Amino acid sequence: MAEKATLDEIISMVLETKAAEIRDVPLKVTNKEVENLPLENRPFLYASGNWGPGYVSIKGLVGRKKIIRFLTEQLAIRIVETVPRLDFVLSSIDIDFVAGNVTGGMIPGWILSEALEEMLGKTVPFVYVRELRKKGGQKEQITGIINNPEISPGMNGLVVEELVNFAQTTCNGAIVLREGGYRATHAATILFYDNPEAVKALEDLGITMVYLFTLPDLLAAAEKQQAYPQRAIADYREFLTDPLGWQTARGLTPIERGGTI
Repeated sequence: MAEKATLDEIISMVLETKAAEIRDVPLKVTNKEVENLPLENRPFLYASGNWGPGYVSIKGLVGRKKIIRFLTEQLAIRIVETVPRLDFVLSSIDIDFVAGNVTGGMIPGWILSEALEEMLGKTVPFVYVRELRKKGGQKEQITGIINNPEISPGMNGLVVEELVNFAQTTCNGAIVLREGGYRATHAATILFYDNPEAVKALEDLGITMVYLFTLPDLLAAAEKQQAYPQRAIADYREFLTDPLGWQTARGLTPIERGGTI
C-alpha cells in the first residue's frame, strides 16, 4: 500500500503521462461543423452529450498499472480520511461495497475495493453498474450483486468512476443502487472537474463526492509548469466557470447521447 502523497506529487505524475489534452476550439462552430475541423481544433464530446475544450484520459492509464494503482490507492486514503464512520471503530466506515460504473470506473473500482479491504480490515465487495439505458439480455444493471451473501439490502454502495465531469453517470449509478434497495450516499473519483452543473446534480441527489484532485488543481499545476499554451488553459477555465454558456457562446448544442471524441 502506497504512503500518502502530496497533491503536487499526484498531479505531476498525471501531467507526465500526457493524459490531459486541451484543444484550441474556434469561437464560432456548430455541431455539424465539428467533424470538418482539424483534430487539434475539434471540441470534445463528453458522455453527457455536452461539448468542451479538454479531456483528461484517466481511464487510459489502465495500461500503466503502477500509475493507476498508485492513484487509486491515494483515493482510498482520501476516502478513509473523509467518509463518516458509524462509530469510533475504523472498520465501521460507512461504506459496505464498491460499485464501479461501466466502463471507466470498473478497474479503479476493483483496485479501490482491494485497497479499502486492506486499510479497513474487512471485506469490501465489488460490483459494477451498467448505464440506465441498457437494454437486452437479462437487463441486469448491477453485476455481481445477485445471490451475493456479502451484500444485503440497505447496505451502502460507493459509486466509483475514474473522472467526473457533468456527473450524469455518477448520478445514474446512485439511482440504480437506490432502486435496487441499497443506499448510495457517496461517490468517489480520481479526477473531479468541479463542474458547477455536476455540483448541483450531486447536491440534488444527496451524494457527497470524494475526489483525489480537481481539474482546477490540474490546470494550476499545468500553468505553473507551462505544460500547455496559456490561451488553452484560460479557455478551459472559462468552460469550468459556465460549461453550458461556453457551448452556447460557440454555437454548440448538447446532444442526447454522447461519448468522448
